[in-house]
Amino acid sequence: MTSARSRPGRSTRTGPRRAPGSARVAALLAACFATALLVYRPALDGPLVSDDAHYLGNPYVRELSWERLPALLDPAGEPARLIENYAPLHLLLHALEWKLFGERLRPFHVVNVALHAMVSVLLIALLLRSGVPSGPALFGGGFFLLHPANVEAVAWISQLKTLSSTLLALAALWLLPRRPTLATLAFALSLLAKATAAFALPVAAVFAWVRWRSSSDPGRRPAAWLAAWTVIFLAFAVVEFTAFERATWQVAPVDPDPWVRLRSAFELVARYLAMAATSYGVSAFQEPEPAVSLLGPWWLAGLAAVAALGVRALLALRGGREEAAWWVWAAVSFLPVAQIFPFPFPLADRYLYQMLPGLLGGTLLALLPLHARLPTRSPALERLLLVAGVAVLLAFAARSHERAALWSNPALLAADAATHYPNGRHAHLLRAHAAARRGEFSSAVDSLRGAYARGFDRFEQLLAAPEFVPLRRDPHFRALLRDMAGRWIERIDPLEQPSQSELYSLAIAYRLRGEEGRARSLLERALVVGGPLDGTIRAELAESQIPRELLAPGPPGDAAPPARRP
Repeated sequence: MTSARSRPGRSTRTGPRRAPGSARVAALLAACFATALLVYRPALDGPLVSDDAHYLGNPYVRELSWERLPALLDPAGEPARLIENYAPLHLLLHALEWKLFGERLRPFHVVNVALHAMVSVLLIALLLRSGVPSGPALFGGGFFLLHPANVEAVAWISQLKTLSSTLLALAALWLLPRRPTLATLAFALSLLAKATAAFALPVAAVFAWVRWRSSSDPGRRPAAWLAAWTVIFLAFAVVEFTAFERATWQVAPVDPDPWVRLRSAFELVARYLAMAATSYGVSAFQEPEPAVSLLGPWWLAGLAAVAALGVRALLALRGGREEAAWWVWAAVSFLPVAQIFPFPFPLADRYLYQMLPGLLGGTLLALLPLHARLPTRSPALERLLLVAGVAVLLAFAARSHERAALWSNPALLAADAATHYPNGRHAHLLRAHAAARRGEFSSAVDSLRGAYARGFDRFEQLLAAPEFVPLRRDPHFRALLRDMAGRWIERIDPLEQPSQSELYSLAIAYRLRGEEGRARSLLERALVVGGPLDGTIRAELAESQIPRELLAPGPPGDAAPPARRP
């Protein structure tokens, strides 16, 4: 390729690299898969965790049939309401896994590891095509493969959505220049796995613009195909926004003050960058506090990083360098968690999964001029760089292996979250369980109130926990359960045309608050709506599953807990 000095505005990369042969690709994929299996070995027999039951316990996944398939594909159907997103491909993939594996969970984990290995190989291929030399490109793929923050996305079964959508999005980017029809299909499917795969559209647009400008890589203008991608995205966005808004319309922002929310967004930038560069800050179920202080170091660092990376991206775009596309990749992948639309817990290890490739590509391409100025005939320097790179990858592998062990037991995950966030909901819940086991019931209620203040309202989990059985006659525990039920009522009751599952949840909430007539009416209405919960609803109508002692009169909601007992 001609240099920027001879042709102003042209790309400075050394030209597109020929795709490696199929045998080399197969060998690289096998190496990545084998390495990932070793790293993730402690998580391969892990149980269902948190949202896993929400997806794999979904009757449309466990009992998928031709009769239920239309509902699964329906944007307004029961499945979309159950998972609070329109992601039919994600559910179809889980349904296929359930057909093949049933209740044997190890194959579910192995599939996730295999998809992660494929994403890593595709990332290497895209880096090579952008002009990154083979050594740095392999390091970038290994960095991604072994990064500790990616453990959450790989070890958590239900994060199949993140892995499959990212794989399809990267495949779409790889295929677009030569196989635009297949690329368009891959892009559409990536959206149907997880909406955040939309990052591929602006990235593809920047890649196409840079390559069109380059005299050495003219190709065909992909304007028509990018227009098709845009139409697909807009059609999907209408559907997804409706489903997402239904789930989050009552979610409170991180803080009522808009300036605090803005500072918190910048703080998220800094925390994700620190996590990406060093793995500092990885944690299960993160709950950072909002950026209240005007002099908070995290949000100030995030502001500086946004300014610096924004300038770098603009200069790369102006210079016609593919580096710009990678920075756009990172920025657009961050937007869904930037709290433009409020949702709980915007900081999570798994959200880095789609940002990290953009950060890696942008950094490696930004360092290319420095790499070109290094002595090319210095074996000592080459050995030093090789040793440093291997040391980083080994350190990441060791830490990822350690964190994979957390996914073998939900209690370990809760303890990890409590360690990093001692005032978070998991810390409060752990203290509540411990206090109840010691018979310190007042302290248990205090801690449960703390979890409730942090957003915990899953009253059915409290009903199922054996430690809390002795609390059922405590009026303050019953008041807390009614408060939690009231939160569910506030969230679901205003919905127009609620689904069967929403009507069932609403009925249980009303029954827990002692409004038996309203509860039975909703259960009967849920039977009329029909669906996979018919048997459960008939059983609930025949006899309430809520323990009788919880239906006894008690103090009104929001009652203050009693003083601590000695």
